[in-house]
Amino acid sequence: MQVLEILGYVASGAVFVTFWMKSMIPLRIVGLASNFLFFSYGVYGDLVPIMVLHGCLFPLNAMRLMQAVRLKRRIHEMAHAEFDVKSLLPFMTERRVAKGEFLCRRGDAAQDIFYLASGRAYIIELDLEIGPGNLIGEIAMFAPDRKRSQTVECRDDCVVLAIAEQRVLELFADNPEFGLYLIKMIVARLFDNMNRPAVLSA
Repeated sequence: MQVLEILGYVASGAVFVTFWMKSMIPLRIVGLASNFLFFSYGVYGDLVPIMVLHGCLFPLNAMRLMQAVRLKRRIHEMAHAEFDVKSLLPFMTERRVAKGEFLCRRGDAAQDIFYLASGRAYIIELDLEIGPGNLIGEIAMFAPDRKRSQTVECRDDCVVLAIAEQRVLELFADNPEFGLYLIKMIVARLFDNMNRPAVLSA
């Protein structure tokens, strides 16, 4: 068997392995190996289309590999970092709620997560007043019945930032960093619920 033929079989085997693999970083590494092998195959066999194709795929695979490595490192850092609610604010839209109006009522469908940017709000069932910087409603959105468990009334003219359920789901699917932040946020609130009964689970 000639060297060219062996090289072709090895390169084809590397491509087969990429379809079999499930993890992105090893897949990209094997993809780079297959690009190199096929490029060499093209050089030895004087097959210009093969050389052009895999000569272009090699830097593309290298770029995707670097992106995957950076994403993995970033997620690892986030997993060990404190959650910062301000990371959600760029995805939210501003609403103004007048004094005396209700931000949400017990039994309402949970369609938004709120962030109280300014003003004071009052949670009736808990007899609890809250100020700016608090999240409201993140647990209810993911509750089995997706219903508000508490009623929140604005004590002042309030500015709230809201993110809708559909936007949350889109970001969760498209942005692994956002998904991890959201999970950490909900888990942190659940721990707060266990340690302090008077918390915002609206």
